Formats: sequence, C-alpha cells, structure tokens
Amino acid sequence: MRKHYDLAVVGLGIMGSSTLYAAARRGLSVIGLEQSPELPHASGSSHGQTRVIRQAYFEHPDYVPLIQRAYRAWHELEQESGTRVLFQTGGLMMGSPSSAAVSGAIEAAERHHLPYEVWDSATVSARFPAFHLPESEVAVYEEAAGYLLAEGAWSSFLSVARARGAVVQLGSRVTEWDTSADRIRLNANGSVIEADRLVITAGPWIRHLWPSLPVWVERQTPFWLDDAYVAALGDYPIYLHEDPEGQHVYGFPYRAGEGLKIARHHGGVRCTTETVSREVTAKDEEALRAGLGFFPAAKAASVAQSSVCLYTNTPDEHFVVGQLPGSHGRIVVGAGFSGHGFKFASIMGDLLVQQAFTDMPLQELALFSPERLHL
Repeated sequence: MRKHYDLAVVGLGIMGSSTLYAAARRGLSVIGLEQSPELPHASGSSHGQTRVIRQAYFEHPDYVPLIQRAYRAWHELEQESGTRVLFQTGGLMMGSPSSAAVSGAIEAAERHHLPYEVWDSATVSARFPAFHLPESEVAVYEEAAGYLLAEGAWSSFLSVARARGAVVQLGSRVTEWDTSADRIRLNANGSVIEADRLVITAGPWIRHLWPSLPVWVERQTPFWLDDAYVAALGDYPIYLHEDPEGQHVYGFPYRAGEGLKIARHHGGVRCTTETVSREVTAKDEEALRAGLGFFPAAKAASVAQSSVCLYTNTPDEHFVVGQLPGSHGRIVVGAGFSGHGFKFASIMGDLLVQQAFTDMPLQELALFSPERLHL
C-alpha cells in the first residue's frame, strides 16, 4: 500500500464515505481512515435504514440550492452504483401556521419558487386519515420530498469509491498529525500516512480531533412500529410535526420487513461517545408516544425494533464546513450536522474535496463557516 496520497479522509460515516467517493471520481489518490473495524457500523450517525430528504427547507432558505444539487447527485450515485437509494413519497410539514416547520417551509419554497400546497386539518385527514390535526394546525405538502436508504447510500459510496481506486483502511484511529512539512503526516495506530490535503469527517468523535469546537453530542432513539393498521400505511408521505412547545416528531411510510420508523427530532440526552447508553428504555418510548397526539395509530402501535443514534449539534444547528484554523487551508472539516445533514451527503463530499484544494472559502459554504463560531 502506498504511503502518500493526494487526500486523506478521517472518518468514514456518510460524509466521509461521500468525500472518498467524490475524490476518487475526480481522479485523486485518496485513502479513508476509519476507526471502526467494519462499515457500515451502528455506533454513530449514519445507520438506521432511512433518512428524510426534502427541498422546502424550514431550517434556512439558503439550504435550498444545495439540496437541489443533492437530489441530482443522489441520482448520479444511483446510476453509477446500480442501487436505488432515493424514494420520493411526498412530504408533510405539520403544525400551527406560525410554527417553524410550517412558516419556514413556506418561506423557503417562496424564496426559491418551489411548488407546494398548504392544507388545512380537514384536507390532511381526507388525504391521509391516520393523521389527526387539531383545527388550528395546517400542513405544507411538498411533492418532491421522500426518503433515502441510509445504509444503502453509505455502502454505495464506499463500493464506487473502491472501484475507482480509493483505499479504505478500517480499524485505523488517527491520534495526531503534523503539518510542519510540505505534506500532512498522519499517525494512525502507529502507521504513518502522508497526504497533501486532509478532510476530517469524524461525526460525534470530532472533539477528539478538534477539542475547542463548540459542538455537543445528543442521544436519539428512533423506533420502528408495527401492527395491522400501520402496516397499511406504506403509501404515506414522510412527515414532520411540530407541537406547541416546538418539539418535532418525524417519520416515514411503513416498509415491509422493517416497520414504520418514527422518532423525535432533538429533545434527547446530552452525552459523549464514551458515556452514551446504547440501551433503549421505557422512558425513551414514553417520550416518543407523548408527542404522537397527531398520529393516534402510531401512538397505539407496538414497537418492533428500536435503536440509538447520535446527533452532533452546533449552537445554531447549522453545519460546520470549512478550513481548520491554523492549517493554512490544508485541512478541512465537515462536522456538527445537527441531525439534518444526511440528505446533503451526496453533494457535501464533493464540496469538501473542492474546499480542500481551494485556498479561499467556497461561497456555497458561507452559512457553515467555522468563523461564525468565533474560534
């Protein structure tokens, strides 16, 4: 195995695997270093069968051009890998007219001329009878929304990257690097690897490598529900409901062999990768069911399976993507995806590669600049 590469990628979750894929497609010599002995794994933020994708982005309208590019890039991955990962089911953002989920989705759609419809509670119930909204709530319907097969996408990035010559080194934990020479020297389990540029996509382990980054890890517990009623909801859209306290619950259509995946978005316990409890408890289930007044069938359904995953949150819940301070532009970080980054992975990997070989910050990454955090 060679010891010098154009690019090294540390951390091969969905963002790192996408970066590996993008670099290999650009013809770069690239190595990916992953501390886990296997991929995919269930210890971080990239597992769990499905992820939401949507365009009317209530978090901030500036995400919309990126997600539109991401849709195209997901289709390119499907064509190259021969594996379907994107399913467009339509999507509902539900809550009061003034809720962030509703008003933010409308703002993003209006600013970027996206098609959408606003439904009152009676229309929602007529179209999708399992949802029961109070008369004071509405829904924004977006036809382009849907879901991604999480581990299918992750595996596709890795398989295409390897086929294009990328090297994947598992069980390799990077403990330090040296940028004093004209190359970056990485120490991974005692082995030295050299690269011209470095991308760090370490997920919830990012503070092991960048201790001053102001992010925190949050434990999340998605559930898969199953009974005869919810098993008939395979043609439902993806959905997110915001309650009067601002708590979000999101979910997916029923998938045979898996169940109906549903979870809270935020509201989890603060932890670290070392202290997180991997056991799903009755308290976790109670917290979810407390937020299912809008979806009585799910509230009554049995749990078929559950899991623990981790969010890595920034103070403003926008990503951190940019040059590591003091690295002279040779080290780029993608971190703090705050529970809503997966859908952008198809384009984020290529942006990370571009930024690694560009001295000036990329304009399309301005919202995610590390400088906003006053580091």
